[in-house]
Amino acid sequence: MSDIVSEDTGTSAGTLSQAASGSVAGSGRRTLTIARSALLLAAALVVCLAVMLAVGLQLMQGMGAVAEGWRDYDLQAATKSDALSELRGHLGLGGVIDRYREGAESGAADHAALDRALGLSRANLEIYRDIVTPSENEARAIAAIAAFLDAIQVQMEDPAAAIPADAFDTCRRDAVKGLAALNSHLSAQRARLTAATLDDIEALQRLMAVGGGVIAILVLGLAGAAVWFTRSRIVGPLGRLVEDARRLARRDLDRPFQGWGKAGRVDGGFRHDELGLLGRSLEDSRVALRGLFAAIEEKGRRLGESERRYAMAAAATNDGLWDWDLDSGDLFLSPRLRQMLHLPAAAGEPGLAALLSHIHPDDRHAVLSAIRQGEQGADGASFDVEFRVLPPGTGEEGGGPQPGTGWLHLHGIVAAGPDGRVARLAGSAADISDRKSYEARLVHQATHDFLTGLPNRAYLVRWLHDRQAAQDGERSDLALLFLDLDGFKLINDSLGHAVGDRVLVATAERIAALLEPGEFVARLGGDEFVVTVPAGREAAMARAQALESAFKGPLSAGGMELRVGLSIGLAVDDGTSDDPDSLLRDADIALYRAKEHGKGRTVLFDASLREAILIRSRLERDLNPALEAGDIFLVYQPILSLPDGRLAGFEALVRWRHPDLGFVSPAQFIPIAEETGQILPLGRHVLERAVDQLAGWRRLAGGDALTVNVNLSARQMLDERHVDDMLAFLADGRAEGLKIEVTESMIVTDHDQARAILERFHALGVALCMDDFGTGYSSLSQLSRLPFDVLKIDKSFISALGTDPRQESLLRGIVELAHRIGLEVVAEGIETEAEREVVTRVGCDYAQGYLFARPLSVADAEALLSAAGPIVLPAP
Repeated sequence: MSDIVSEDTGTSAGTLSQAASGSVAGSGRRTLTIARSALLLAAALVVCLAVMLAVGLQLMQGMGAVAEGWRDYDLQAATKSDALSELRGHLGLGGVIDRYREGAESGAADHAALDRALGLSRANLEIYRDIVTPSENEARAIAAIAAFLDAIQVQMEDPAAAIPADAFDTCRRDAVKGLAALNSHLSAQRARLTAATLDDIEALQRLMAVGGGVIAILVLGLAGAAVWFTRSRIVGPLGRLVEDARRLARRDLDRPFQGWGKAGRVDGGFRHDELGLLGRSLEDSRVALRGLFAAIEEKGRRLGESERRYAMAAAATNDGLWDWDLDSGDLFLSPRLRQMLHLPAAAGEPGLAALLSHIHPDDRHAVLSAIRQGEQGADGASFDVEFRVLPPGTGEEGGGPQPGTGWLHLHGIVAAGPDGRVARLAGSAADISDRKSYEARLVHQATHDFLTGLPNRAYLVRWLHDRQAAQDGERSDLALLFLDLDGFKLINDSLGHAVGDRVLVATAERIAALLEPGEFVARLGGDEFVVTVPAGREAAMARAQALESAFKGPLSAGGMELRVGLSIGLAVDDGTSDDPDSLLRDADIALYRAKEHGKGRTVLFDASLREAILIRSRLERDLNPALEAGDIFLVYQPILSLPDGRLAGFEALVRWRHPDLGFVSPAQFIPIAEETGQILPLGRHVLERAVDQLAGWRRLAGGDALTVNVNLSARQMLDERHVDDMLAFLADGRAEGLKIEVTESMIVTDHDQARAILERFHALGVALCMDDFGTGYSSLSQLSRLPFDVLKIDKSFISALGTDPRQESLLRGIVELAHRIGLEVVAEGIETEAEREVVTRVGCDYAQGYLFARPLSVADAEALLSAAGPIVLPAP
């Protein structure tokens, strides 16, 4: 469902984005949108207001002009009228003229009153003249009045200077006419002002009529345009949009939403204005929703098909499915899971208790813990648990695990509800019985020996650790017997690994047959076995003796009766160690001491053995530094010719003077060097020193007969790189007088490789000696096929001459056969005169031993070489 929503949401978003881009494209054309229409209406309203303002301003200016004219008239005309009225009063009745006549008639004029009247007349005349600049007529009238006043003034002051009466009357008449002219002028001015005012008022009335009409027309047009625009461009489209929205809400999505043209005619297109954009958005939404609902229906159809396929797959899959609604408690198990749990297919959904009854009792707690973990987990968390299922028909009464018990791996996930609480647990279950069986086999293979089926070292070590953990501070007796087969390596190398494997199997069977309840044997590898004895020292020693006795008889392996012995190292848990591995280590140390002391015996571990191991570890660590420091050096034991007692040569023997431990026996450090690989640099050191010493001695002795024998171990001779280095060192003439001694073990290990290496030394002129003959299984027939020059009979063979009369005959036969195949014979370890007489009698060519000389230092050997004649033997 989420895929449906995401897909269709993307479709809708794409459609809407197309609509938006269309609107942007439409906005580039000059179309009358609602916003532009509103701007036009606002502009028309501004024009209307401007006209109204202009008309109002004109009216105000006209009315102001009328008012200003009347104010000027009131100021000027009233003042002039008052001044003219005062002037008539002062000139007329009771004024200047009357007083002048009275004075003329009576002859006794009142000059003071006449002067006052004249002064007031002149003052009013000046006021009239000063109010405003007089016109030409007014100026003549004022001048006539002023002349009349002057005439009266002259006649009053100087009657002799007075003008004639006719002239005076004329002047008076002119003054009266002047007053009349001024009065007429005032009347005419008032009439003109009234006429101008009436004209202005008429102009203002015309302006008001025209401007008001224009304004009315603009207002009516603007109102009509607003009504038309609102109805046709907003109300109508909004009604259609409402209807379209209702269709959208009703999911009536099949018919497209139609637009409207500029004239209101429905033509299937949308205008390029805001409502048109909204209409296109609704149409795009209709298209998108129709596609969305179609996609949802298609997804629903696919989901139904998917659910049917899922149901079929769940029924056919090898894994089981489960779903647990924690709120309702419903637990759904798929048919496959019911089959895994051995639940009846026809039964209803089981509860948790019924489910647990089919789980092994030992695993129910783990299952419950996993479910509780899921109930307390976060949304999306997962949990896993593995458990065993009881076989069919067992249930609660089934008891312990049955042979048919299977394993299931339950995986679950957590789903939280809207409130954040865990609402569901769901997951799958897989049958892991095969995997568990395979793991069990792997564990068995990892903890048991493949050849013998016995527990191996890993099992033994884990058993020791588990035993210590289970004791919980309380110690119980335990002894470990570390067994090693004496002579097994020789059997394995000479008779082959197949025979050696049979010997190991037979050994394991014989040891196991001797064990008592509570004891077991483990094979650590090779020919090493460990027997655990939960008892003290006495019982462990008795078990070791019984094992030694059991192996005194032969073992049957591959149709052959073969004899092997046992060397046993015994360690007893004394309760002082907290490391279980230390007990095994102590038994190993005791075994090492048993083999070191002659094999075929049992050695009980004690603290002194650990000290010996520590010393061995130090020798191993100090061996290479000792070579560099010169603490390892050579001594030389003389080899004499038996017929004449002549000194024939020396055998180079290595010695070690340790700065802390003193002289260390070769029997101690040579085996260490063999085991650790340090024998290679040690052998090279011995070879180089011996060859250099031989060259000096041959010059000192004045002859070429002197030889020096150098021992090379099988490890040195079978290392091809080391052999190449030795041959390269000896290639430039250093091989003269050198004899190489090798042991039988080199030949037994790989006969063909040994022969090839020996022939390389022989081709270089190096004489080859078979050392320690008689201690192994070598035969003269094998020696005849190898390039040996000398046969050295071992000391142990020589020492047996005095105890067994047949030894001399056997020794004689060996010497004669060796001579027949061209070998010289050297008898080693001659310590008594009797032994010398026997080896001389049977025909040995050379001898060496303490009877003649112990190993000598370089100085003593050179002193021996300087003495002329044969070595004088001590008296017997």
